[in-house]
Amino acid sequence: MADTAALWVTAILSVVAIMAAPVSALQIQRKIEEEKALRLRRQAIFNTLWVNRRRQFWIARIDALNMIAIEFVGQQGVLDAWEALFAHYVKNTHPGSQEQIFNEREGLYADLLYEMSKVLKYRFSRTIIRESAYRPEFHSEMDTMEVETRRSLHQLLKLNALPVRFVGAETNPTREATTQIHDGANATVLPDTPNEPPRAAE
Repeated sequence: MADTAALWVTAILSVVAIMAAPVSALQIQRKIEEEKALRLRRQAIFNTLWVNRRRQFWIARIDALNMIAIEFVGQQGVLDAWEALFAHYVKNTHPGSQEQIFNEREGLYADLLYEMSKVLKYRFSRTIIRESAYRPEFHSEMDTMEVETRRSLHQLLKLNALPVRFVGAETNPTREATTQIHDGANATVLPDTPNEPPRAAE
């Protein structure tokens, strides 16, 4: 009797295990996919910040910074570094010269990337992060030109009327209309042919 009961218990447990196995496998697979997706999002943020280390006010860099608080939840080292950098950004007054302010901000930015790199299993020193960026002077000039172009275009579009300049009339005078005064009103007389002057009235 006892053997029969034990067999029933074993059978029931086996059935439960068989039924629960797919559910557990799905949960494990979902957990793996979620972790992989989170890793990819964090990697994308890090890559954007890494590439734009020398472009303090670039739009892509600002957007990536603003995603840190969402995508790095639970990573206190990263959150603390971002909080310190953000506090420096929004501070109204800074003692020292512009160069000193820039150096302080670059140091805080390097701290942030350092903490993020640890989460992503990279091995970068703060010095490498701060000093290894390759940024030709021409790229800085191009960024400046783009900003100036945008500002000029913005100012132009704010005007009530756009300036218009007609060109080419002097280079092709035979096609230019001739304006005469007739009975106190303006009358426009066009040439009969492109190579023939207007005919005089008989």
